Amino acid sequence: MLAGSIAGGGAASAAPMWPVPAPYPSTSAPAEVLADVPVGSEYVALGDSYSAGYGLADPTRLPTAACGQSAQDYPHRIAARFGLALTDVTCAGATSKVVTTGFQFRGVPPQVRALSERTRLVTLTIGGNDADLFGTAASCLALSAKGPVFSGRDAPSCRSTLVSDGVDQLGAKIQSRVALGIAETLADVKAAAPNAVIVFLGYPAIFPDADHTPKGGCFRSALDLGTLTGSFPTDSYPFTNTDVRYLHGVQAALNDVSESAARAAGVRFVDVFDSTQAHSACATKRPYVSGVSLDGTGDLRRIDLEPGALHPNQRGVAYLTKRVAAATRALAG
Repeated sequence: MLAGSIAGGGAASAAPMWPVPAPYPSTSAPAEVLADVPVGSEYVALGDSYSAGYGLADPTRLPTAACGQSAQDYPHRIAARFGLALTDVTCAGATSKVVTTGFQFRGVPPQVRALSERTRLVTLTIGGNDADLFGTAASCLALSAKGPVFSGRDAPSCRSTLVSDGVDQLGAKIQSRVALGIAETLADVKAAAPNAVIVFLGYPAIFPDADHTPKGGCFRSALDLGTLTGSFPTDSYPFTNTDVRYLHGVQAALNDVSESAARAAGVRFVDVFDSTQAHSACATKRPYVSGVSLDGTGDLRRIDLEPGALHPNQRGVAYLTKRVAAATRALAG
């Protein structure tokens, strides 16, 4: 069990002081009370960068600094709302294997080992890295709405390299290996935390559906004249019109297999994909997901995504917290 997620704690003589994780200080304000997950219960947060608050401020450096975990992630906010003792082992880059059996970083055990019979609440977001959704998106950055993509040998789009003779390589992987990995993860979590309420949270929309795609498309260039000096635009959306449609479909397929796996496992799945179509990274008003900001050299020999690109921003994390809290209330209230 990893410790160190909890700041403060203890009790005051006049009123209880809940051990709320940073950046939320210990407070005498009453926590919201749940019947099946009482104040002070053990809460374990599992999952990848969407659970970890990747790119947000207040790094916890847990379970290791390389995980990019933030004390502003939705697990910390849930712990603060319900007065729970949080063990947050979320980590950017985590896959289903990392949750169940794999060692992502030296000295950091599989996340499921943080669970026990004492655990009363588990939250989880997983599957995106199994599908390589984020790695694929990073390789789909384009020069214009019609292409080509940066890294595709002048390919007009990512779809043109991933779909061949009508076979979608990424879609096929989601329907097979990814679906199996999610199913096995949910089974292992249930076995390791038999007394816990389990909330499996999906991913918000990164790529919008047709109804929420502007008439002129989503494209916002990641390059401008300043790029010649190594300066890049912020909050860009450098995807071809073709890839916005394609990657929306990929994300929809991942959402579907996640929901199916949760249903089969008897686990509550919180679907935030449909409800966030108007707030994807394409949106210019009130997006829940950040656009793309790059860092690199003016000659474009080195281009990196800034932390937090295509991940929930503060508004997005607040929305995810709201949805997880509502599910937790329904299951444990």
